[in-house]
Amino acid sequence: MQLTSATDAPQSTARGRPVRWRAVDHPLVPGIIALLGWLAFVLARWQSWARGNIARFVLLGTTYSHARHLPAGMVIGDPHAKGYDGQFYYRLAINPVNWHHTAYGITMDESYRYTRIGYPLLAWLGSFGQHQAVPVALVAVNLLCVAAMAVLGGMLAQQAGRHALWGLAFAAYFGLVISVGRDTAEPLAEACMLGGLLAYRQGRWILAAVVFAYGGLTRETILIAPAAIAVTRLICFALARARPSRVDLAWVVPGVAQVAIQVVARLVLRGQGVPLNVDRARNLATPFSAMTDALRFESARIDTSHLGLYDIPLLEYATLAVLVVAGFAVIYVTRARGHERLAFVLAVLVVCAMSSQIWASTFGDGRSMIEPYLFALILLLDTPKRYLNAYRLAAIVAWAAPALCVVARRRILYM
Repeated sequence: MQLTSATDAPQSTARGRPVRWRAVDHPLVPGIIALLGWLAFVLARWQSWARGNIARFVLLGTTYSHARHLPAGMVIGDPHAKGYDGQFYYRLAINPVNWHHTAYGITMDESYRYTRIGYPLLAWLGSFGQHQAVPVALVAVNLLCVAAMAVLGGMLAQQAGRHALWGLAFAAYFGLVISVGRDTAEPLAEACMLGGLLAYRQGRWILAAVVFAYGGLTRETILIAPAAIAVTRLICFALARARPSRVDLAWVVPGVAQVAIQVVARLVLRGQGVPLNVDRARNLATPFSAMTDALRFESARIDTSHLGLYDIPLLEYATLAVLVVAGFAVIYVTRARGHERLAFVLAVLVVCAMSSQIWASTFGDGRSMIEPYLFALILLLDTPKRYLNAYRLAAIVAWAAPALCVVARRRILYM
């Protein structure tokens, strides 16, 4: 005896999904959800910690910012310390071609700030050159870029035969709380990296070259992706499996763009050294040394009574470790491209070589460690379902949720 009619029975798509899931199987859906979720965070931080002043997101400090010379409406958000990186992006967003050591009440700390021009340039365009609109433009650019990360993640998921909603995982990294909440460049840089990888997959070499190049002028670490492409292409040349062609624009153009900006900075900023060398000396150290020191220090200070100052970084590192281990577990069975697997390995090595300024910080919430997380997601999504079905993938990705919630709650209330 039939108890349900044909219309009552679950309907499925050609891929075996119920119709209700097919309706949201579009990359724009995770993009919209990510935009709304991160907008809610921004509004909560704006009303709570920032007390209704969006300019506080810049987090100016007394060391590099001079209150009497700042543009109208700007306030010192960190009165007893150096402030944060957002103040330098803000300074360049007021006028991207003003490379004086001190301008608009802000003094630059290092020469490599000038070469990370991508984010402030976009904010300057978004503000139409109006100083009072720059703080809003910085936040708006980051919101749109986090949404773009989710859209691009959804497109990568669909290419792997997965549901587009997996794209939300790309916008769920805990370090993005700092980027969005303090006006730093990671959302734009990582959106460029994901966009470049997707364009390269689609054979759109010129687009990949342009997007990678712009991402490299926003944050140099995303050049791991074109560097991995370069290695795989050069190996093919050596084995006579390929010849130079338009494909190589994807790694040649970003490299040329980075060299060009370094040369320009060296010529304009006389006596300040090559920016890339300054950046490397400040942010890199002997591999594993700063990492092991930080883990040892924080592990010895675990607070079992509540989630303390050193417990949160450990939660973040544990979250990242789960994704990294999962990435290595599938590296031989994933259908991800060779350069994507190599980029994942390189990204992990870079994180292991980061300095104590990054590893020992309880203030940055791992925002600089985002690349291994993103590459691990790409490898996991492209793993055949016989090795990693939706339930197992969900169990891995769900590890990102607690750290994201803890960090977001903390930054809504505190700096």
